[in-house]
Amino acid sequence: MFANGKPRYWIPSYDRWNLLFPAAFLAVLAWMCTFPATPANFGAVRPEPPPPLSPTSVESPASNSHFRASRIGDVEGRAQPGTLAVLYYAPAQSAMRELGRMEVGIDGRYRFHLAGFAPGLYTLKVAAWAADGRSAESKDVFLWVEADPQPAPKPTPIKRRKTR
Repeated sequence: MFANGKPRYWIPSYDRWNLLFPAAFLAVLAWMCTFPATPANFGAVRPEPPPPLSPTSVESPASNSHFRASRIGDVEGRAQPGTLAVLYYAPAQSAMRELGRMEVGIDGRYRFHLAGFAPGLYTLKVAAWAADGRSAESKDVFLWVEADPQPAPKPTPIKRRKTR
């Protein structure tokens, strides 16, 4: 432990000031241990997701309905109040396209007026969009639009020739 009558320390050139570093480290460590530990608050770290939207439904017209082109009517249904209802349609074998949008009223009802459909099979769907990006879609509604009947032509009167 003693070499040449001097004690051996962790630094070859011993100086009393060299003991200041470990003493200061131990003092700071003791001072930090006097602070109370803060409890972990996991609720603030991971927010709870918002509740899902209420289901969106199409109440009128019923699926697999047949209409004349001039008398299609309206699409009515229910969605979460305060959301944006978007009506999509697709002709047979085509992709969905937006047909209209409206704000859902306080009573949770929406109504779209349909007009100008050519004869054929169509798929309708309504999606309700909340301001925070959540959405709820209705089931597909299938409509068959038939051409309006053509009026029968009026018979033309036959002109008779006078015979001699």
